[in-house]
Amino acid sequence: MPVDAAKADIRTEPGGPSPQALASRLRLSMIRLSRQLRRYDPSELTIAQLSLLASVVRGGPIGVGQLAEIEELPSPAVTRLADKLEEAGLVTRRANPTDRRGVHLVATVAGERLLAQRWESGNAWLAGHLIALSDEDRVALERAVTVLESFTTQNPEEKEVLA
Repeated sequence: MPVDAAKADIRTEPGGPSPQALASRLRLSMIRLSRQLRRYDPSELTIAQLSLLASVVRGGPIGVGQLAEIEELPSPAVTRLADKLEEAGLVTRRANPTDRRGVHLVATVAGERLLAQRWESGNAWLAGHLIALSDEDRVALERAVTVLESFTTQNPEEKEVLA
């Protein structure tokens, strides 16, 4: 569906926008926002590597299996991503103190610094736009972000069971 048609559907749908029309607009705006924010990400890292690094910084020390669950990737893919981050000096592997067979990934000072610098510049760009919003719009956006965050922690089948 063309973007203009999706906007028209949203404006004219009784009882609110149709899920299909809203999905179309949301997806396009997220793609464009991601592209803007990507300018603040380390160019030497892929989105998957950056996401993994953020998970290690936030949740480390952390095992590959746990990271695979968080990132919703197979363990071999997480291992390959961790290898790249380790080669770049952004994470290191340490023995798991509770399981001699396992290892934990830990962010290095360089990894923490890189992520903090990029997050700071990207967040500053976003905050510059958010400052211009009314209090009402910021509250609405906060609610929307909470809903969007739930998309990454629950799948649609789980939501149906909970409803």
